[in-house]
Amino acid sequence: MSREWPTIEQMRDVCQPPEIRGRKSAEHWTATLFGRSFSIYLTRIAVWLGLSANAVTGIMILCGWAAAAALLIPGVWGPLLACFLAFLQMTIDSIDGEVARWRRTTGPRGIFLDRIAHTTTESAIPFAAGLAVTLAATPHDWRWATVGGATATLVLVNKSLRDAMRLSRVQAGLDLPRDAAGARVISSSLIGKARRAADFVPLHRLYHSVEQTIVLLVAAILGALFDFNGLAVGLAVLACALPFVIVGHVTAILASSTLRGPTP
Repeated sequence: MSREWPTIEQMRDVCQPPEIRGRKSAEHWTATLFGRSFSIYLTRIAVWLGLSANAVTGIMILCGWAAAAALLIPGVWGPLLACFLAFLQMTIDSIDGEVARWRRTTGPRGIFLDRIAHTTTESAIPFAAGLAVTLAATPHDWRWATVGGATATLVLVNKSLRDAMRLSRVQAGLDLPRDAAGARVISSSLIGKARRAADFVPLHRLYHSVEQTIVLLVAAILGALFDFNGLAVGLAVLACALPFVIVGHVTAILASSTLRGPTP
């Protein structure tokens, strides 16, 4: 059986149209910075191998889980491997969508699997970090596992807010918000200024898998250099900032136009 081997130019036209590369909030910075530049070459290999978009998403799920599990490796090597796997997961996240557009198989099942990939990975990372700190202590200090579990739970809460907002619009008979500039305008000038200020210190973006593993890796490196438990400090940073992120996220949603019905 002959295998499909399209040109890169053909694949870019179909898999990376301007409306995909120009998405304001759905496109992760790694894809904008470098991911899309070489993901298309891996997409061509996936097409040649006959992989479906959902099969690629399955690989992405396993890659994310492996990133969390890598934190259990002692020393700096665990966070380093976790960070590499998190970057790899985001690249695969581009590939599954590109395969779906090439094969014209985009659908709700793929979106559902994609949500599982991100939700489980982003909550598993702080949980694994807390467990790693606990197991490295002698005797085991289970307070850190508790901190990791609590942080993982709050990550799930934070991620549920966007889905709850979208579901609320659907149940109210409204269209889903557009992913474009101005689609989620905040009417309050004070909150709007706070939101723009937050863009300079984007704590609300800290809980993606890549950003979490970067924080943990930097803390682990500093810990190795200055003789303190860097993984514990990194987890503490993630845990302490998260309640403020959730409060800000809820406030931004309530103050925006997304939960307002059309003017009669």
